[in-house]
Amino acid sequence: MIKHLVVGGHKLAYQWINNNSSNSEKPVIVFLHEGLGCMKLWKDFPVQLCRMTGCRGLMYDRYGYGESDKIEEPRENDFLYHEAAKVLPELLEKLMITRPVMLFGHSDGGTISLIFSAIYPDRSAALVAEASHIFVEPVTLEGIKHAIHAYRNNGLKEKLVKYHGEKTDSMFYSWADVWTSPETAGWSIELILPEIKAPVLAIQGNDDNYGTEVQTDMITAHVNGPSRKLHIPDCGHIPHHEQREIVLRHTAEFFAGQPELV
Repeated sequence: MIKHLVVGGHKLAYQWINNNSSNSEKPVIVFLHEGLGCMKLWKDFPVQLCRMTGCRGLMYDRYGYGESDKIEEPRENDFLYHEAAKVLPELLEKLMITRPVMLFGHSDGGTISLIFSAIYPDRSAALVAEASHIFVEPVTLEGIKHAIHAYRNNGLKEKLVKYHGEKTDSMFYSWADVWTSPETAGWSIELILPEIKAPVLAIQGNDDNYGTEVQTDMITAHVNGPSRKLHIPDCGHIPHHEQREIVLRHTAEFFAGQPELV
C-alpha cells in the first residue's frame, strides 16, 4: 500500500515491503530509484530481493517523481547531496527506522546511497551501488543528450507519463537540465568516498550508455570498507531488469554476509 508523509516540506510517497508485526525487527533495505525512475519502475525486483534475504524493504518516490509532490523549481547541482544528507535521514527518522539500513541504489539513487554512507557511516550497514555516478563522464552527457532526443521525438515522454503523470515534463527537464549544466561539469564525490566504512557492492553493466567501469573502479579503490565489483556483460544501464537473476543472486549473497542479517 502506497502512503504519504511530508519530508523536507514536500509530500513524498512511500511503500513498505514484507513489513508486519512478526518481522518488525528484521533489517530494512532502502531502494533508491534512478534519475527518471520511481517506485513503480522497480517492478517486482524489491519484492524478490526481500523474499530472498528475509529483509523488510522500503521504497519511496523522491520529490518531483511518481506519486510524490511535483517539483516547482530548478534543481541545484548539489541535489543528490541534499537527498542523501537531508531528505533520507528525515524519512528514516519519521518512519522510526533506527537500526543501520541496507541500501540498494540505482544510478542517481546509487550516488545518493554512497553519499549517505559517507556522511552517516554508522547508519549504513551495507550498500549496493548500481550504475552509480561518481563524476560526470563524456558518455554520461552523451547518454543524457540521447535521452532528451528520445523524450522529444521517440516516445520516451509517453512511456514516462505512465509513471509520473502530469509532472513528467518538470521531472524530466529538472533532471536533464541540471546534469547538462556547465556548473555540473566538474561535479564529483570522489573526495568523500574514503568516509564510507560499510561494505559496498558496485555493479556496472558493460554496455551502460551513461557510464563506464571507471565508476566502479573508483568506488572500490577509494572506499574504506570491504568492497567488490560486479561487471555484467550484455547489460546496459538497468542491470536489475536486464540481468535480473545475476543481480538478485549476487546482491542476496552480499547482503546475507553482513552482520545485520546474522
